[in-house]
Amino acid sequence: MTGAVDPSGLTRMLSQTMSALGRFQEGGGRADSDRTAEPAEPLEGYAEAAEGQIIVRTAPPGRVSGMVIDPRAVRLGSEVLAEELTSAVNASLADLQAKSAELSGDTDFSELNEQLKGIQETAGAQLTAFTNALVDAQERIANRGGR
Repeated sequence: MTGAVDPSGLTRMLSQTMSALGRFQEGGGRADSDRTAEPAEPLEGYAEAAEGQIIVRTAPPGRVSGMVIDPRAVRLGSEVLAEELTSAVNASLADLQAKSAELSGDTDFSELNEQLKGIQETAGAQLTAFTNALVDAQERIANRGGR
């Protein structure tokens, strides 16, 4: 016969799993030891055009978060100004995309994977113990003739 089953064990395993996932989401996939005390710099794309007269900043998921147009840029004419603005926006979005790809490429889920394997093994053992306890209880009831 198996020992007493902790009914809160499965809930504890689920809580540990959710906690591990939460830590990795908050840290961008980095382990606690890799984090710094300072918050991470927000992800931002940046580009200049028209010899620095136009500055564009972009932010996820692909929106323009800021634009500076030097008054001298207006003298370029509407057609050239439109081309320079388009160029700056596209370059800033490309910069944002490159930075996003760099961040996601650095994500290492090996520690999370190990934690989840441990949680899975423990949860499996807990389920086995619970099932064995149910089988033992059923056998005891059957041996007593249903009384």
